[in-house]
Amino acid sequence: QRGWHRYSEQQRAGQWVRHGARSRASVTVGVMGLGVLGGAVARALADFGYTVRGWSRRPRALGGVATYAGEGALGEFLAGSEVLVDVLPLTPATRGLLRRETLAQLPRGASLVNMARGGHVVEGDLVALLDAGHLAHATLDVFGEEPLPKTSPLWRHPKPMARPRGMARG
Repeated sequence: QRGWHRYSEQQRAGQWVRHGARSRASVTVGVMGLGVLGGAVARALADFGYTVRGWSRRPRALGGVATYAGEGALGEFLAGSEVLVDVLPLTPATRGLLRRETLAQLPRGASLVNMARGGHVVEGDLVALLDAGHLAHATLDVFGEEPLPKTSPLWRHPKPMARPRGMARG
């Protein structure tokens, strides 16, 4: 909503340009996983005034949240999510779910927040979509392999990302 990723990019370039923040209601956040944790995240975002969509394998109803269920609704859910927040459990059905084919269904300039399991994201596909400019940035709290290998491009990727666990601050 506030475009912090733009400020991070400007910082690396030694620039300062003020950007206006969008209204919360104008930002559509998609929450994948509507169990206890995902439901709480979706409700909190809706209470803060964001437009919230939720996706789960089975139908669920949440007040103030447009809900989608099943594989057949995944594309429609992704296409309308500017910020995708992953809080799914890791199961055989969700392993690798966030790969090129699914992430490419997000609108151009979308962002990914993965605070669930590293096994959901095919990291090479994520890097390719960041490099292509389809995704604006990603915030990753978890990785497929932890600690993140020194050879991973995620350590030095130019798009703003969260620090991998154990990465020195400063």
